[in-house]
Amino acid sequence: MQFGVYKKTKDGKEKIENHTLNRLFSVINPNTSFNDFLDYFLIWYESSNNGVLIEVIKGLKKFCPDLYLHNPSNFTIYFKGSALERIEILNPARSISGEDLKNFIWIRNPNYFNIKDSIPFSNTGTGYSKQNAFALWGAYVKKAWIWNWNLAKNLGRPGGIFTAEGFLEKEDKEEIRSKYTASFGGAKNAGQPLVIGSGMKYQDITKSPLDADWNLGEQKAFERTAVAAGVPMELVGGGESTYQNRKHAKKELYKDEIIPFLNKLVQWLNYLLKEYLQNGEEIDYDLTGIDELKEDISEVIKNLEALKNRVTINEYRKFLSKMTDIELEDLGEKGDVILVSAGDVTLNEVLESPDVSEEKEDDI
Repeated sequence: MQFGVYKKTKDGKEKIENHTLNRLFSVINPNTSFNDFLDYFLIWYESSNNGVLIEVIKGLKKFCPDLYLHNPSNFTIYFKGSALERIEILNPARSISGEDLKNFIWIRNPNYFNIKDSIPFSNTGTGYSKQNAFALWGAYVKKAWIWNWNLAKNLGRPGGIFTAEGFLEKEDKEEIRSKYTASFGGAKNAGQPLVIGSGMKYQDITKSPLDADWNLGEQKAFERTAVAAGVPMELVGGGESTYQNRKHAKKELYKDEIIPFLNKLVQWLNYLLKEYLQNGEEIDYDLTGIDELKEDISEVIKNLEALKNRVTINEYRKFLSKMTDIELEDLGEKGDVILVSAGDVTLNEVLESPDVSEEKEDDI
């Protein structure tokens, strides 16, 4: 995907190639590339309650500013009532307040424990990271995995019922239980056998890994984790993971997760850097280079069939270029023709009104 500064036109938007801010989309400061910026931002934004703090360092107006991201563990946001009062940065120690706050933007996930929307209970503000939900899910998956692993180590037979003919003394029961447990049971081996009197027969009361379908359980864990992260399960081998389904799932991932995130990101950047944007200019992105979002050429041509008698050749070529990765140039006046019945005529000829004598009252 390509980020840049764009200006809206009647045909959509046009990238401004020589804009002051364009350098940011390759490097945001002398030490950090824009790709690294996205990496830092996503990890800190999703994994930390404190979110992300972005600082803009300005120089002369006609020169591109630098952007810096502060580690979530290195700053604290302070509120006074409903207003952000100051930012304390730990290392190197700094306190930011007043007009200087305009050079910062604090971005975090919503905290549903706040008094009202972004207003915290205390004088320090935090978000509520999605990582909290993942931690609970991870703890569950870990317990399930350890249980299955212990079953596998024990050949799936950690416990059962012993019966013996006649009466067994308590000491005899304990001896049988302890010997069996030493070899097959115990907490590390996922269970203990149950010993009762009369019969000395063993009845297995557990399932083998094959019966429990451990592999299916592992796959379901992957699938549920993917869904929790907003990733279609077909992309981790789940569901009906055919080629066509994976292809559709990649498009779904862009439309449901990536594009909404990018829309929020450019809104934040436009707000932070608004003094560098004038006359309808805005930071935006272009996804025309993303193969997963392109339609199959054959399908596009099939869908455009109905337009052939309604648009010019140039217009048709323009539609085809936008919907695929084929680059078709405008043919100029030669392309300003449409197909009408049995032949080609110029657009001007089609739109040209025939000479019609003035109607008379008697004709009506």
